[in-house]
Amino acid sequence: MTKPEIVIYTDNGNAPINKLVGTQCTLGIQSFLTAPSGSTLVPDYPLSAAISHGLIEQAKEGGKRKITVAIGGAGAFPSSSWAAADKNLSAFVDQICTFVTDNHFDGVDIDWEDTAAITSNQGYDPVEFLSNLSVELKKQLPSGQNFISHAPQCPYFMNDGSNPFKNTYNQIMQQAGSSIDLLNIQYYNNPQAIGTTVAEQVSAVAGTSGTPATCSIVGLVNAGIPVEKLALGKPTTPENAGSGFVDTQSLCSQLIAPLAQKYGSSFGGVMGWQFGESNVSDQLVTSWIENVAAAANSGSASAKAAE
Repeated sequence: MTKPEIVIYTDNGNAPINKLVGTQCTLGIQSFLTAPSGSTLVPDYPLSAAISHGLIEQAKEGGKRKITVAIGGAGAFPSSSWAAADKNLSAFVDQICTFVTDNHFDGVDIDWEDTAAITSNQGYDPVEFLSNLSVELKKQLPSGQNFISHAPQCPYFMNDGSNPFKNTYNQIMQQAGSSIDLLNIQYYNNPQAIGTTVAEQVSAVAGTSGTPATCSIVGLVNAGIPVEKLALGKPTTPENAGSGFVDTQSLCSQLIAPLAQKYGSSFGGVMGWQFGESNVSDQLVTSWIENVAAAANSGSASAKAAE
């Protein structure tokens, strides 16, 4: 598996995934399979368009990158739908496997954002459900099409008085970590967890100075999660998130490069939401991809130079 991964999502028909050709993106994620009612999966418009226009194979660029499909997201996958999926996990897994194989995806990204299932009873146990889902997908998808990632919000790794999220994803990694290839952690839209300034994020997101926050990359490594499975996720522009955007120069020099220097080629990588400059823009963040890739790979380059 290529490390560090440079991960880019798209859920924008004006920013089609095949435009990743020629970039240093190593993993493109086409969003979204949704379930607005019950557990029957429905592709949203950008996903349907990508499939109908044959963009998935084009985007792979002859094997230069993996292309996976995202399931979930905020808004179009309510608690009731996740609970319905849990009640009939076998049929839910069958749906996903059929969709992945029929449409030539390289795997699945699970974008579970059902915070209410952690903080109150929504009729299912998220740790057991997400662990079992990961294990079954890894087992049942064909080799070469069973890359499994998750996109947790960063507080899902925390458990304290102000963020009572019960270490949900730490527990999932303990139970099903061998079936999960990458965590595309959302270090945005959660200012209470990551702070608001770049200086605050050095310890809260990267964890490379001061006392690393429990949900920072260094903090998660300290908790036992392999660094090669950790991708630092950020919005690519201010328009792509409500909060948490960091200008590209600061992101690369103060958050990504120190992690690359610390962990070298073992560093899991960086995730960007998303490919368009906004959710409707046709302007692409190709320069962001190239700058981030250079920073993420700087540790590997330094190690080679020292040989």
